Amino acid sequence: MKINASKTLIAIAIGSTPMLASALTLEDYLVANSAYDEANLEGNFTAIEPAGDADNDRLGYNYSLIADYEKTFSTLPRSWSYGIVLDANGNKSTNKTSTETSTIVDVDGNPVLDAAGAEQLQTVTIDNPSNSDWGVKASGVIDTYFHQSAYPKAFWFGKGQFESRDAQPEDSVSATVGLGYGRVYDATPLAKVIRIVEELNAEGLLTGPIPDSIALEAAEIIQRESEFESKFGADEYRPDFYAAIEAALARSGSLRDGKVGALGAITMDDVLVDEPISVRKHGWVIRAGAGFQASDLSGIADNDPKLLFEWEYAKPYGYKGQFINSFTYEPVFGDNTIQVITNEMSYTHEVSDTIDWTNSWRMSFSDSETTETTIHNLNTRYSFDVGSSLDYFIGLNLTQSDTDPNEVGSIGDDPEIRLTSGFNYRLK
Repeated sequence: MKINASKTLIAIAIGSTPMLASALTLEDYLVANSAYDEANLEGNFTAIEPAGDADNDRLGYNYSLIADYEKTFSTLPRSWSYGIVLDANGNKSTNKTSTETSTIVDVDGNPVLDAAGAEQLQTVTIDNPSNSDWGVKASGVIDTYFHQSAYPKAFWFGKGQFESRDAQPEDSVSATVGLGYGRVYDATPLAKVIRIVEELNAEGLLTGPIPDSIALEAAEIIQRESEFESKFGADEYRPDFYAAIEAALARSGSLRDGKVGALGAITMDDVLVDEPISVRKHGWVIRAGAGFQASDLSGIADNDPKLLFEWEYAKPYGYKGQFINSFTYEPVFGDNTIQVITNEMSYTHEVSDTIDWTNSWRMSFSDSETTETTIHNLNTRYSFDVGSSLDYFIGLNLTQSDTDPNEVGSIGDDPEIRLTSGFNYRLK
């Protein structure tokens, strides 16, 4: 059973029953104990207009398959997370060859003129070959807090990363240790409670508001889902899990007949299983450390020392929006010093119970003794929940790259335009 989103909005608009007793926000959820894991399988097809090809002579397409898994576990003294991503992709041009016209130059780089004084031109045929690539990336980080000290948000950390790509000459292997400060809290459980209360209200199962303390208590129960699963088994835990949530809500005195009943149980199942909410989190954390880069994809680094400066900031906007920004600066010191700066910014808005709209911008800057490259990537994407654990998405992507010196084959100043569509299946 799917809950009608328009019915929910109408019920709220007419103010039949207030959902919560006061203006509870996601940033009120400050529980350090949390566990979250997610696994996805994504396939997409992308139409590409390469940079500088407004005439579409080299219009092409890309197809890819991505599998990823991420696990985050947090307690008061320690927080750790790890993830792995497997991907395979291919590129193909709709035309096997294309032509480019350029001015003929002499050995000094000056244009060659004809008898009339005009620049002589030449037409060159360019092959547009198909190619494919695949890779794997794994990373992990652990933060150990000095929670019994005068600075409970201070911590030391360890971080490692491995990446391998078939098209690159070397693997990337690195490890870093250092100090940090701050904490990011996972408020997704409270967002789920707010959605449940909203739907129960729309179904007429509430007779009054839910106090903030009860909503926070129910959120902590949802946070302990893995505990229920471990105790009662993956196939049997839901009745006890839902009963615990129901008991917490019943203590508010606002449940009709003192229980959610069959309709309320189906409502909770829709929210917790069939309509998963994208991650909601808040807070900030900074890290500074030192380590080594055993190797990198380009083959330049070779057991070289490195530094790491990292900052993450997350803020929900109302119950529907989520902003996340992460900044990283990593200089690697070796025979050829490498500096890499990345900044990733995203905003996700929950348009309805089944539609998310995500906008993101990623900037990366790399500098070595031979090449300096800046890449900007803008992306907008709509995701539609079309069934249990299955989403369909469509999006538009712009990528602009600038390489200095401007090497042959570089993208240059013009953006590459991509129109992408595909599916995402939530394995977990």
